[in-house]
Amino acid sequence: MRIAIYDLDRTLTRRPTFTPFLLFAARRLAPWRLLLMPVWIAAMLGYRAGLYSRTALKCFGMHLMTGAPSVERLHHIGKQFARQRIRQPGLMPRIMQEVESDRAAQSRMVIATAAFELYAHHFGAELQFDAVIATRWDGKDIPGGNCYGEVKKARVLAWLEEQGIDLSKAQVRFVSDSFADSPLLELADEPVFVTESASASARARARGWQVMAGEA
Repeated sequence: MRIAIYDLDRTLTRRPTFTPFLLFAARRLAPWRLLLMPVWIAAMLGYRAGLYSRTALKCFGMHLMTGAPSVERLHHIGKQFARQRIRQPGLMPRIMQEVESDRAAQSRMVIATAAFELYAHHFGAELQFDAVIATRWDGKDIPGGNCYGEVKKARVLAWLEEQGIDLSKAQVRFVSDSFADSPLLELADEPVFVTESASASARARARGWQVMAGEA
């Protein structure tokens, strides 16, 4: 069995999705929250300075920019957001060619992403993926942790087990733009690193990964 797993941000999509989602949701839920963007920018700088975790940052962002709407309401907004982002700024042309090649090879198509399931699920539905593994949101917190790094690897392995797929008998291809996905890239039979950077390309090739430009 062939399994093709793709990251979302800057792998399938040209741009990151979380801050744009926060802005998109704020406009529809409470436009006055857009005035809080300087606070969100300061929070991101605090994260980069190592003051708190990525999970804490994402929880703060959700509360700051969306308030406390129902998860169902956020899913509805997430569906609108996914459709808009697929159109503009759009998807990586070269990577979408890879998606079609994997689909033609009858691979099980999976998105594994740190993005919130609230909208990642709808990217998967629009792009006709078979499954989406993403960060969960229960309205207050992130159950199970941010789907990032080792957590993402654990979530993918749990999904394989739930599907009754024996990893030793599967051919896994994983495509990502991030070195944070090293745990899954090292696990994959066919690791593919997406980058336009010469230095990142060299680092990836040194680890035995295939390198691909997303925009080509």
